Amino acid sequence: KRSFTLSKMLASLDNSSEAGLAKRLRFANSLNSDGRIAQFYGLGIALSSNIANHETYKFELVLVSRYEEDFSTRTMKRFLDDYVADLSSTSALTSTAPTATKTGLSKTQQQEMQQLQQNFTLIDVKIFLVSLLNAFRDLTLMGVQAFDFSYMNVLVSRDYKSVRLIDIDGNSKGSIQFPSEYISGTKTNAPLHKPCLEVDLNQVLPMVLMELILGKGRGKGFAATKKSEIWRAGDNHEKAKAIIKQVLLENFYSSTLSNNTTQTHTTDDESMTRSVKHIDKTAEWFYAVLKKKTPWQTWTNDIYDAMRCIDHLPIT
Repeated sequence: KRSFTLSKMLASLDNSSEAGLAKRLRFANSLNSDGRIAQFYGLGIALSSNIANHETYKFELVLVSRYEEDFSTRTMKRFLDDYVADLSSTSALTSTAPTATKTGLSKTQQQEMQQLQQNFTLIDVKIFLVSLLNAFRDLTLMGVQAFDFSYMNVLVSRDYKSVRLIDIDGNSKGSIQFPSEYISGTKTNAPLHKPCLEVDLNQVLPMVLMELILGKGRGKGFAATKKSEIWRAGDNHEKAKAIIKQVLLENFYSSTLSNNTTQTHTTDDESMTRSVKHIDKTAEWFYAVLKKKTPWQTWTNDIYDAMRCIDHLPIT
C-alpha cells in the first residue's frame, strides 16, 4: 500500500513492486489449492482519509483480494484474545450491547468464546499451527520472498482449523530473484544461509505457542506468569515440567479430571491413564521448545525448522 502519486505509481509498476507481485500471484494461485493465501485478482485504487484530519484524503494503490465470508473478520490477534480471555474477569472486553453480562461481553459473544475455549483441544493446537506454517511455505511455493508477521496479518477460519495470510509482501521485497542475496546469503558470521521465506519467527511464534498451551481461558497475564515460573525453576527440570503438566491438565483435561474424581468406573481410570501419558509427553516437548533445548534449539530459525518442531507435538 502506498500513496498514489505519479512517481510512486510508476515505481509500483516495477516487477519487484505491487503490480509485478499481483501479476505473479494471479499465475501462482494455481499453487494455492488449499486456500491458505488470500486469492488476489490484481490492483485497485482505494480512497482513505487522514485519521488526524478528516478533510484530507488520498488515493492508495492496493492489492485486491477475493472476499471470503469464513475468513472475513477474525484475525489471529482477535482469535488469541478470545482464546485466552478469562471470562470470569471484569477486565474482559467491553460491550455496549443491552444484553451485556457482568464481564462486559454480550451473551452471544460470551457463548462463542466459551465454546471456543471448551472445544479447543491439543490436537486443534497442532492443526492450527500446522496450517499457519504450511501457509508460510505456500508463499515460498508462490515465489514470494518475505512476510511481515509482526502484526499477525493472518485471518482465522470460523472453525479455527485453518488460516489465511493477508498483506503478504513483507517489506515490499517482491518475489524471489535469481541470482540474489536471498539465494546466496549475506557475507556475515551467521550460520550457513538456507534459502527460505524471510519471516521473523523469533518474537511472535513463541508467544502464540505459549498462549495456546498455557493461556486457554486463563488470561495473558496467567500465561506470562507461568512462563516466568518455568524459567525460574532453573535447572530443576522436574519442577518446571510439573508446572507445565498441571496447566495442561487444567486447560485441556479438566472434564476428564472431573469425571475421574466423581466416578470410579474402570473406563474412567483408563481414560485418565491415557490422558496422563499424553500430558507427560506434551510437557516434555513443550519444555524443550520453550527453553530451546535439544533438539529444538533452532526451531524459530526458519519455517522448515519450525515445521519440524510442530510436527512432533504429541497428539496421543
